[in-house]
Amino acid sequence: MNRAMFLRLSNEMIKWVIALLTIFVLLFQSNIGAEESDTLLGPPPGSYKIMAPDGQIRIPFEMYRGDIRIMGEINGREVRMLIDNGFLWDPILFFGSPGVDSLNLNIDGTAEVSGSGDGDAVASTTASGITISFPGVEFYDQTAIITPYSSGVAKMWHGAEGQVSATFLKHFVVDVNYDEMIITLIEPEKFEYSGIGIEVPMKHLFSNSWSIPAEIEMTDGRIVELDLAMDLGYGDALQLAEGYEHELTVPSNAIEASLGFGIQGETRGFMSRVKSVKIGSYGFDNVITAFVPEKYCDHIFHEATIGLGMLQRFNFIYDYPSHRMFLEPNKNFGEPFEYNMSGMVIRRGDGAFMQIITLYPDSPADKAGLDIGDKITRINDRPSVDYDIWELIPLMRQEGAAVKLTVLKDGKEKDISITLKPII
Repeated sequence: MNRAMFLRLSNEMIKWVIALLTIFVLLFQSNIGAEESDTLLGPPPGSYKIMAPDGQIRIPFEMYRGDIRIMGEINGREVRMLIDNGFLWDPILFFGSPGVDSLNLNIDGTAEVSGSGDGDAVASTTASGITISFPGVEFYDQTAIITPYSSGVAKMWHGAEGQVSATFLKHFVVDVNYDEMIITLIEPEKFEYSGIGIEVPMKHLFSNSWSIPAEIEMTDGRIVELDLAMDLGYGDALQLAEGYEHELTVPSNAIEASLGFGIQGETRGFMSRVKSVKIGSYGFDNVITAFVPEKYCDHIFHEATIGLGMLQRFNFIYDYPSHRMFLEPNKNFGEPFEYNMSGMVIRRGDGAFMQIITLYPDSPADKAGLDIGDKITRINDRPSVDYDIWELIPLMRQEGAAVKLTVLKDGKEKDISITLKPII
């Protein structure tokens, strides 16, 4: 899912207009134009103090529902925060909930939040003067956006109170090590790379969106050199969009699919593969790729996007102040790119069951006799509603594995076994 958000501000705040998208990006910088040291990056939000006795800021992280999640603290209360950089926005984003209410934030304004999907912008509130701490560091004078309960955003990203972006990435060089599951924050003037990986230049796209160069070989053999917008909030490996300068098209063998949910709802498109992706000296073959048809491109901010599905195959370092990043292959580097091998898409129903909402022809689920609308009460003898959708993703990507489903048909339960096989 792409969590990168455009924020349209109230009259009390600074407005930056993105004419091509007719939405506004919240920058929340009272001194924009006053500092010219890096006109592309802009000044960092607020200030910080290193609290670690040895001066080393090392923050443990975990993967939660496809996102990087870290633990922090505000006003003596624990907050679970995700890290995003689809747009390097200054304010913290909070998903309005009773837990966020208990943080006693200083509410001082309003804003409208827009993003991917077809719905309306979400009327939200703003806060300022926030102090947020993480292991070894404390940030001061931070601003925030808080979405309302009614938006459903907190439910969409349950398990997290909010997101941070520029709070980390403008103040520090950020080292994300998947082998150790540690994020290290390093002051830019003290950073010196000594690893065995490669340095990749970062290019500013617009409105604090940044990219890295890549070479992609399409299924028709065409080789395209383009910039990959980086988005830690996007869980898949690669997303390509029609209707841009390289005139990319959806492959003929693509399957229709949901590409994720954003602030304004669902974006639909197609899933297929590209023959290869090359970043610097590193290459990947048969990469699962989401294709966005042109009719949905109003909600896509760039032609090509790289997400965690590819980035987490590296230990990577973001050095935004110097417009570069470093990539080192990690233990995940050689893992194949896979997609749902069952051939069915299921969603939680109104009762104690999951329901099939999409079924691909000639897929394992189709050949097993399943139908759209079937209610699945158990998966591998476990109640289906006990599964989180994110648990089912790796379960359905194991080629050759047998998955036992208990299905309710015509008022009777029936056990059906499917053997997983690639459908893309």
